Amino acid sequence: MDIRAARSRLVHETRSRLGALITIRAKVRGEMSVADDPSRPAMVDLQGRFDINPDLEFLGGHDRGMAPIRFAGRLCTISIPRADMAWLPKAGDQCEVTSRPAEPIYAIERVVDDLPEVIVFFLSVLQPVV
Repeated sequence: MDIRAARSRLVHETRSRLGALITIRAKVRGEMSVADDPSRPAMVDLQGRFDINPDLEFLGGHDRGMAPIRFAGRLCTISIPRADMAWLPKAGDQCEVTSRPAEPIYAIERVVDDLPEVIVFFLSVLQPVV
């Protein structure tokens, strides 16, 4: 049995069955504003898993000694298969859970890209749903 292939199938299977549709928009910061980054087109309808207060050990390890980012007492992450992304998002980019319109828009605060099959994004609420 090829463990790497099985792990890759598991990542895609769990997100397709239990995940949500995620849209990531690249942003560039100016001196006074934030604008869309035209060099990185939006990635729409990615299959991702949105987690609130996830078990970091379960996500594939530990937080590498860095203090977890917490907002309003919650730790929020989205994990997306690496192979599904056209480009690697970075801190400051924005994402939304498009399959759940009642979710707020999130800012990506930190990217954990040292896992072979999946990339984990730590989030903060950027624009709450009104």
